[in-house]
Amino acid sequence: MKIAIIGAGFTGLAAAYRLTCAGHTVTVFEKDHKPGGLALGYQEKDWDWSLEYFYHHWFTNDDSILNLAKELKYPVLIKRPKTSSLINNRIYQLDSPLTLLTFPKLSMFERFQMGLVLAFLRYNPYWKMFENITASAFLSKTIGKKAYQILWQPLLVSKFGKYADKIALTWFWSRIKKRTTYLAYPQGGFLHFAEFLAKAILSKGGKIYFQTELNEIKTEGKPLITYTLHSESRAESFDKVIVTLPSFAFIKVAPQLPEDYQQSLINLKGIGAVVLVMRLKKKFFVDDTYWLNVCDTKAPVLAVVEHTNFMDKKHYNNEHIIYLGNYLPNNHRYFSMNEKQILSEFDSFLKTINPDYKKDLIAVRKFSTPFAQPIFFKNYGKMIPPFTTPLENVYLANMQQVYPWDRGTNYAVELGERIAQFVTNHQ
Repeated sequence: MKIAIIGAGFTGLAAAYRLTCAGHTVTVFEKDHKPGGLALGYQEKDWDWSLEYFYHHWFTNDDSILNLAKELKYPVLIKRPKTSSLINNRIYQLDSPLTLLTFPKLSMFERFQMGLVLAFLRYNPYWKMFENITASAFLSKTIGKKAYQILWQPLLVSKFGKYADKIALTWFWSRIKKRTTYLAYPQGGFLHFAEFLAKAILSKGGKIYFQTELNEIKTEGKPLITYTLHSESRAESFDKVIVTLPSFAFIKVAPQLPEDYQQSLINLKGIGAVVLVMRLKKKFFVDDTYWLNVCDTKAPVLAVVEHTNFMDKKHYNNEHIIYLGNYLPNNHRYFSMNEKQILSEFDSFLKTINPDYKKDLIAVRKFSTPFAQPIFFKNYGKMIPPFTTPLENVYLANMQQVYPWDRGTNYAVELGERIAQFVTNHQ
């Protein structure tokens, strides 16, 4: 079959790889200049490795992407970094049963109660039983009032804003279920891994068009794609088309979609992300924390991630790399502000952690995306769009279909492999 794949994120790349391995003729269309999607990265002049625009890592049970890396013989590093929480301006390591047992903000009974609830979620495989209840309702009643108020409620509110009390417990279950203390990372960075996968696709006869603007998808007998490559408008027909774009972007390029289907996609909500990447001459966290959850709804940042407390700074010219991350609605003012303006708003908060960080500041960059996190409401399983669309031989595979799992490159690969198999089975 002649198959078009729209988007060179990890869903599109995984689908393209499996389909080219099966002998199909595959063309991938990507508007960016490099592969990776939300895991896209960049590389400064003196760095050996690339760095993601948005912080990424793998858990050691992320089998889909780790197995793909193993199949491609791509090296993966596994380490045990430190995850902490900021509570009332103090940092506490909180990333294992042992650190929970010694967590001083809760009594022994409260620690045991929280541990029991988290264990129940982690070892319970029946996620469907959690679809009809919200995370806030369940946690506020079971995990302990104090634990909920100082740890989990601030994180829910800071991440999801107005949706905080509407998030299904299934989402929280998936986060607890998959979390591991050891984490994995592709050697060289996610961009290098994506480029390696892209080369594997090309070696099997696939094509990838970068910096290509998709204009429209029509169905006139076979699906017809119109696109712009190097300022030249082109049109090409395919036997099958796999769209990995966010749902709102799919609607824009497929005007033939019926209104009721478009509305069903519009009803699927999501939030964006704004991230600052700071480069420092010295460490930001003196205690070697890699990931800091900020449990304070008044703080301007949801998470502070010191990447070089996970991956060695030698790969980044001995610089210390820090992410300042937020999930935000795509109309938030941070989207229209530059990095200096946003850093100015973060400054007083950052100085409560490291008063001298600005003395060591080399540079700061801003990255943003309008869609980074699906909103999983109660009974979301009934809302998931199928792979098939009202356009014959046009298929949809995007982040809003990885439920009950959350966003991430592991689930992008799993989804890509699933859609490749689905399309192959529906020749």
